[in-house]
Amino acid sequence: MAQEYKLKGVSSLDLKPGDKQEVEVEGLEAKVLLLNAGGKIQAVGPKCTHYGAPLVKGILGTNGKLTCPWHGACFNTKTGDIEDGPALDPLPVFKTTERDGAVYITGDADTIKAGRRKPNFKCTSTGGDKVVVVGGGSGALGVVEGLRNGGYTGAISVISNEGYLPIDRPKLSKALLTDLSKLQWRDEAWYKSGSVDIVKDEVTGVDFGTKTVSTKSGGKFAYTKLVLATGGTPRVLPLQGFKVLGNIFTLRNVHDAKRIVEAIGDKGKKIVIIGSSFIGMEIAVATSAGNTVTVVGMEKAPLERVLGEQVGNLVKKGVEAKGVKFYLSAGVDKAEPSTSDPSKVGAVLLKDGTKLEADIVILGVGVAPATEYLKENSVVKLEGDGSLKTDESFSVVGLKDVYAIGDIATYPYHGPGGDGKYVRIEHWNVAQNAGRTVANHIQNPNVESQFFTPVFWSALGAQMRYCGNTMASGWDDVVLKGTPEEGKWVAYYAKGDTIVAMASMGMDPIMAQCAQLMQLNKMPSKKQVQDVPGPKLAALSNIWLARHVRDGRMLKLGKTLHKRYGPAVRVGPNEIWFDSREAFKSVYGVGNGFEKSDFYLATVLNKPAVDRQLNLHFPDTLDLLSEFDVKRYRLQRRLIGPIYQSSNLKKFEPAVDDVIRRLISKLRALDGIEVDLKEWMHIIVVECLGAVVLSWSPGYIRDGSDGGTSSQSYLAWKRKSVFGLFPTVTTMSFVSKNLGRLFSNTWGITYKTPKNFKTFFTAVYRKSSKRITASLKAEQRKKSSAKDVHKDLLSDLIRLHKERPEFSELYLRRLAMTNFGAGHETMCSALTSIMAMIGCHPDVRARVNAEVRSATTSSQIGLEDALQLPYTQACLKEAQRLHPVIGMSISRRVPAGGLSVHGFCIPPGSTVGCNPVSLHRNPDIFGADADSFVPERWLQDADESALRAMERFNLTWGGGGRTCPGRHLAEMVLQKVVPALVRVFDVEVVAMPDDGATPYYFMAMLTGVKARFVPAERPPTSPIGINSPRAATRG
Repeated sequence: MAQEYKLKGVSSLDLKPGDKQEVEVEGLEAKVLLLNAGGKIQAVGPKCTHYGAPLVKGILGTNGKLTCPWHGACFNTKTGDIEDGPALDPLPVFKTTERDGAVYITGDADTIKAGRRKPNFKCTSTGGDKVVVVGGGSGALGVVEGLRNGGYTGAISVISNEGYLPIDRPKLSKALLTDLSKLQWRDEAWYKSGSVDIVKDEVTGVDFGTKTVSTKSGGKFAYTKLVLATGGTPRVLPLQGFKVLGNIFTLRNVHDAKRIVEAIGDKGKKIVIIGSSFIGMEIAVATSAGNTVTVVGMEKAPLERVLGEQVGNLVKKGVEAKGVKFYLSAGVDKAEPSTSDPSKVGAVLLKDGTKLEADIVILGVGVAPATEYLKENSVVKLEGDGSLKTDESFSVVGLKDVYAIGDIATYPYHGPGGDGKYVRIEHWNVAQNAGRTVANHIQNPNVESQFFTPVFWSALGAQMRYCGNTMASGWDDVVLKGTPEEGKWVAYYAKGDTIVAMASMGMDPIMAQCAQLMQLNKMPSKKQVQDVPGPKLAALSNIWLARHVRDGRMLKLGKTLHKRYGPAVRVGPNEIWFDSREAFKSVYGVGNGFEKSDFYLATVLNKPAVDRQLNLHFPDTLDLLSEFDVKRYRLQRRLIGPIYQSSNLKKFEPAVDDVIRRLISKLRALDGIEVDLKEWMHIIVVECLGAVVLSWSPGYIRDGSDGGTSSQSYLAWKRKSVFGLFPTVTTMSFVSKNLGRLFSNTWGITYKTPKNFKTFFTAVYRKSSKRITASLKAEQRKKSSAKDVHKDLLSDLIRLHKERPEFSELYLRRLAMTNFGAGHETMCSALTSIMAMIGCHPDVRARVNAEVRSATTSSQIGLEDALQLPYTQACLKEAQRLHPVIGMSISRRVPAGGLSVHGFCIPPGSTVGCNPVSLHRNPDIFGADADSFVPERWLQDADESALRAMERFNLTWGGGGRTCPGRHLAEMVLQKVVPALVRVFDVEVVAMPDDGATPYYFMAMLTGVKARFVPAERPPTSPIGINSPRAATRG
């Protein structure tokens, strides 16, 4: 009985189109998959009904089809029905309802827990129509289920000589299963309920004139439609010994598998497998445990005819890891009898004289179409290989009301490169889909049959996936991508510029993605899947990029890589940088599904738990920079959003004004002496944060020093930036601190804290914790003193916690610290860049000075007044453009659908992103002079489209849905501090290091800049100016 069930942890149906989310059902030990297919939210079963693959990792197409990541089964998300692939049971679809901050589904408990719908084809045959299916494989099952699912009420008979019901045949070679209860797709009762007559007999002939099928037992079966699905017959070697000696086997059915398993017995056998194609290789893997297995093949590499030598050798390595030995480019001479039992095989002799001892020999040398019962029939014309030629509906050419499917069918192929050429494909999936096609044609003869993508998979030490077909066109090139040494690769088979097939290992769900693209005739070209250009060493290892990061050379890379290689550059085996509009929109577009990459493991605030499989489990502590749980991140941003809006932050202007007043007084007292610009900008930032967040001062202005905290912080970013490129090392360092130390020492990124060093974080933690604890205790005691007397940001956060319990105490304490941790470095970097650029360009400084000083006579400049200074505003934007806070890519992970941009097809799981340094210097966006400091570019009133582009394609505050939550607070400080300083001082930059001497890591800062704050009434000295030789390096 259907009833409502609440979904755990889901408060709204806010999935974006294409998004999927697996969620638990409260009250049941079950899950469902929520998905947004074309704007409609659905809840369906969470696993593929074939082998249980998690559909959350599958491909959700724009056409509403959900494709399994493993074997290509395809489901209609509106109905749950199967539309392609090897699955038989459809998915259940549940009604979803959002109510009172929760989401519910409606369904019966058994169906929800099962995650599948068993087709109920109960019917009684009516009318005179009768379909006879000859054969009991996947094709026969596809016909039967397609007919009954389509409403066909005629009689159906399935005649098979195998002696059992249709089975999952791939499990024979992949696992040598012999238990029929685990192999048969449906039980006998199911066929009876659907009025499907199962006949266990062998067909000996067909009279196409009288429409009658004859069997070995003398039976006669009339038909109105005949489907021939008799599969293949294993080939044997016509060589000495192979037909007479025992313990030489082929594998086609359960009986064969039982004989092989019985012969192996307690293992310890010497098994020789002849044939290095799929059946032979799968059996080799299936029998390798406890036995000595040798594969003999004629090819240079296993599977060379299908996969090519290079990919075949990749597969060979995986199988060799199972202990299997190979003799390749080898010919077989004969089988010799055993000395202990001459009736059985004892050895296989190769043509080069090599003798391979054998207790068992298994032949995997191909199959021939099983059409012996038609060879004497004068009405039928068999192809040269014994198959039957059909049209697109699998109707046999020259015969009426007769179909052929599976191994015996040669049909016109319309996939990539096919052009209707005739092929015969021996795939389980192809036979089943052909059966569905026939069933549809029988019921809808005037409807054009649809093309389906051939898919197969193989257990070769690891799971290999394959889709497409090379028989029609052949192939002349292979594009290999991934990390083959780690068992993760994808091979694209091309004929000219057309990708006609692909194979992959460890790269799910890329095969499902390609199968869908082939189906839609949208498969990328060879040019599009070829590797992205970049330094050769970068393609081999992350070590290349890590060395540049360690040495602080991110500014140089950002300025040069894209000029040399183009808009897409490979900087690591799995990482690509972009600098274009197209890539920006794809990667950072809201709802596109590109989430944070594993680089951010190096920046997490709390150590995650690590299980035995090295899966990370992060605590819910509000880590806005590194949060990987998108749903949790969105909730956190919604909670804190109102606190960090400009309208709320405006009330803190007086606190910033007080800091500025004290700062100006201190700088006046310095009387224009040379100072380190970064340190003083850091002093300003920390003082402003202290005043706004905590109504507190760290004493930095008083002391005239930040105590080295900015320099220590920057060294920490050097370490994090290198660690981020090695996620596995970072993960292991969570388990063992010693490993982290060893890695740091090896890379030279260990740094020591100076003696007597004191960070302001200690004081921030103590003060914020004390206030939070006092406020919460007072609230619990219901005392009037529960009201926080302070009027700062922490007071707002404490109030938020009291009003919104979901903003937990842990969130509250974390965010009190995050205001400082996330803000002091980025604001310092931005403020340093702005003052440095104004200070080293005399003409710019003069114009800014004139604008500010003519606008007000007060050093206390209001935020609204500051926003009315157009040239000063342009300088702020231009400085942050040219010297952004981030020096590396703001990296994201490519989602399941992959990424096609700039002619490249980038697989799911790749790390991609735009590097702000290079993106902000793209002349197509920022003009031909993008390498120079030109504030005027932001004043182009006549070209609004150019201004909009510069604003949009800008990573100053991050990209997409993960922009800086403290942006408005930072902007308020920058907007007030810069004009205030310019109003009172002439800022002179007297020393500006060359680019090569300015280290950029993931966090980027202009370091080593020396400046003087000269009171405005005094004439300036001679700073570095725009016309000086060194000023040119600032572009």
